[in-house]
Amino acid sequence: MKRFSIIMMCIATMALASCGTMNSNSSSDSAAKASGRSTANALVSLYSSYRTNGTISLSNNNDLTSTLVVATGYTNLRNNQNNPSYRKAFTAGMLSAGTSLITAANVEHLINTMNGLTGLNVNASTISSSVGTATAVIQLLQALNTPAN
Repeated sequence: MKRFSIIMMCIATMALASCGTMNSNSSSDSAAKASGRSTANALVSLYSSYRTNGTISLSNNNDLTSTLVVATGYTNLRNNQNNPSYRKAFTAGMLSAGTSLITAANVEHLINTMNGLTGLNVNASTISSSVGTATAVIQLLQALNTPAN
Protein backbone atom coordinates (compact mmCIF):
# COMPACT_ATOMS: atom_id res chain seq x y z
CA MET A 1 0.00 0.00 0.00
CA LYS A 2 2.82 2.39 0.86
CA ARG A 3 4.47 1.66 -2.49
CA PHE A 4 1.19 2.42 -4.28
CA SER A 5 0.89 5.72 -2.39
CA ILE A 6 4.41 6.74 -3.40
CA ILE A 7 3.73 5.86 -7.04
CA MET A 8 0.44 7.81 -7.03
CA MET A 9 2.15 10.78 -5.40
CA CYS A 10 4.88 10.79 -8.06
CA ILE A 11 2.34 10.53 -10.89
CA ALA A 12 0.22 13.34 -9.42
CA THR A 13 3.28 15.54 -8.93
CA MET A 14 4.48 15.05 -12.49
CA ALA A 15 1.01 15.60 -13.95
CA LEU A 16 0.39 18.74 -11.91
CA ALA A 17 3.85 20.12 -12.62
CA SER A 18 3.30 19.75 -16.36
CA CYS A 19 -0.21 21.25 -16.14
CA GLY A 20 1.08 24.13 -14.03
CA THR A 21 3.78 24.86 -16.59
CA MET A 22 1.27 24.80 -19.43
CA ASN A 23 -1.30 26.94 -17.63
CA SER A 24 1.15 29.52 -16.31
CA ASN A 25 2.38 30.15 -19.84
CA SER A 26 -1.09 30.50 -21.21
CA SER A 27 -3.33 33.37 -20.25
CA SER A 28 -6.27 32.40 -22.47
CA ASP A 29 -9.75 32.53 -21.04
CA SER A 30 -10.24 28.78 -21.45
CA ALA A 31 -7.03 28.03 -19.52
CA ALA A 32 -8.03 30.48 -16.78
CA LYS A 33 -11.53 29.04 -16.54
CA ALA A 34 -10.19 25.47 -16.39
CA SER A 35 -7.71 26.49 -13.69
CA GLY A 36 -10.47 28.18 -11.68
CA ARG A 37 -12.77 25.17 -12.02
CA SER A 38 -10.11 22.65 -10.93
CA THR A 39 -9.04 24.93 -8.07
CA ALA A 40 -12.63 25.19 -6.85
CA ASN A 41 -13.16 21.43 -7.01
CA ALA A 42 -9.92 20.82 -5.12
CA LEU A 43 -10.84 23.42 -2.47
CA VAL A 44 -14.20 21.73 -1.93
CA SER A 45 -12.47 18.35 -1.56
CA LEU A 46 -9.99 19.81 0.94
CA TYR A 47 -12.75 21.61 2.81
CA SER A 48 -14.68 18.37 3.17
CA SER A 49 -11.59 16.59 4.47
CA TYR A 50 -10.79 19.50 6.79
CA ARG A 51 -14.33 19.56 8.21
CA THR A 52 -14.35 15.78 8.70
CA ASN A 53 -10.85 15.34 10.13
CA GLY A 54 -10.05 18.79 11.51
CA THR A 55 -6.89 18.93 9.42
CA ILE A 56 -5.41 18.21 6.02
CA SER A 57 -3.22 15.13 5.94
CA LEU A 58 -0.45 15.16 3.36
CA SER A 59 -0.17 11.41 3.84
CA ASN A 60 -3.66 11.13 2.30
CA ASN A 61 -3.34 10.94 -1.49
CA ASN A 62 -6.57 12.89 -2.09
CA ASP A 63 -5.53 15.69 0.24
CA LEU A 64 -2.06 15.87 -1.25
CA THR A 65 -3.34 15.91 -4.83
CA SER A 66 -5.97 18.53 -4.01
CA THR A 67 -3.35 20.67 -2.26
CA LEU A 68 -1.17 20.55 -5.36
CA VAL A 69 -4.13 21.46 -7.57
CA VAL A 70 -4.94 24.47 -5.36
CA ALA A 71 -1.29 25.49 -5.35
CA THR A 72 -1.19 25.22 -9.16
CA GLY A 73 -4.31 27.39 -9.45
CA TYR A 74 -2.75 29.91 -7.07
CA THR A 75 0.45 29.98 -9.12
CA ASN A 76 -1.49 30.47 -12.34
CA LEU A 77 -3.49 33.30 -10.80
CA ARG A 78 -0.36 34.98 -9.43
CA ASN A 79 1.46 34.64 -12.77
CA ASN A 80 -1.43 36.48 -14.42
CA GLN A 81 -2.19 38.99 -11.67
CA ASN A 82 -1.83 41.97 -14.05
CA ASN A 83 -4.32 40.46 -16.49
CA PRO A 84 -7.91 41.39 -15.53
CA SER A 85 -9.43 39.10 -18.16
CA TYR A 86 -7.55 36.12 -16.66
CA ARG A 87 -8.94 36.91 -13.20
CA LYS A 88 -12.45 37.29 -14.61
CA ALA A 89 -12.21 33.92 -16.41
CA PHE A 90 -10.62 32.26 -13.34
CA THR A 91 -13.52 33.58 -11.24
CA ALA A 92 -16.04 32.29 -13.78
CA GLY A 93 -14.31 28.91 -13.68
CA MET A 94 -14.55 28.77 -9.89
CA LEU A 95 -18.25 29.58 -10.09
CA SER A 96 -18.88 27.08 -12.90
CA ALA A 97 -17.55 24.23 -10.76
CA GLY A 98 -21.10 24.03 -9.43
CA THR A 99 -20.14 23.76 -5.78
CA SER A 100 -22.41 25.06 -3.07
CA LEU A 101 -19.43 26.38 -1.07
CA ILE A 102 -18.10 28.76 -3.70
CA THR A 103 -20.79 31.22 -4.72
CA ALA A 104 -21.09 34.63 -6.32
CA ALA A 105 -21.36 36.05 -2.80
CA ASN A 106 -17.98 34.74 -1.60
CA VAL A 107 -15.85 34.10 -4.70
CA GLU A 108 -14.19 37.54 -4.72
CA HIS A 109 -13.37 37.25 -1.02
CA LEU A 110 -11.90 33.81 -1.67
CA ILE A 111 -9.76 35.01 -4.60
CA ASN A 112 -8.59 38.07 -2.64
CA THR A 113 -7.64 35.75 0.25
CA MET A 114 -5.81 33.50 -2.20
CA ASN A 115 -3.91 36.45 -3.66
CA GLY A 116 -2.85 37.55 -0.19
CA LEU A 117 -1.37 34.19 0.81
CA THR A 118 2.29 33.30 0.80
CA GLY A 119 3.80 29.84 0.82
CA LEU A 120 1.35 28.42 -1.70
CA ASN A 121 3.76 27.79 -4.54
CA VAL A 122 4.13 24.79 -6.82
CA ASN A 123 7.68 23.69 -7.40
CA ALA A 124 8.03 20.01 -8.25
CA SER A 125 11.65 19.99 -7.10
CA THR A 126 10.74 21.21 -3.60
CA ILE A 127 7.65 19.21 -2.71
CA SER A 128 9.07 18.98 0.81
CA SER A 129 7.80 22.54 1.32
CA SER A 130 4.28 21.12 1.31
CA VAL A 131 3.85 21.87 5.00
CA GLY A 132 3.88 25.61 4.29
CA THR A 133 1.53 25.02 1.39
CA ALA A 134 -0.87 23.05 3.58
CA THR A 135 -0.88 25.84 6.17
CA ALA A 136 -1.75 28.38 3.49
CA VAL A 137 -4.50 26.11 2.15
CA ILE A 138 -5.98 25.81 5.65
CA GLN A 139 -6.11 29.62 5.81
CA LEU A 140 -7.88 29.61 2.47
CA LEU A 141 -10.38 26.98 3.66
CA GLN A 142 -11.08 29.06 6.75
CA ALA A 143 -11.95 31.95 4.41
CA LEU A 144 -14.90 29.86 3.19
CA ASN A 145 -16.39 30.16 6.69
CA THR A 146 -15.73 33.90 6.93
CA PRO A 147 -18.50 36.11 5.57
CA ALA A 148 -17.47 38.59 2.88
CA ASN A 149 -17.25 42.22 3.95
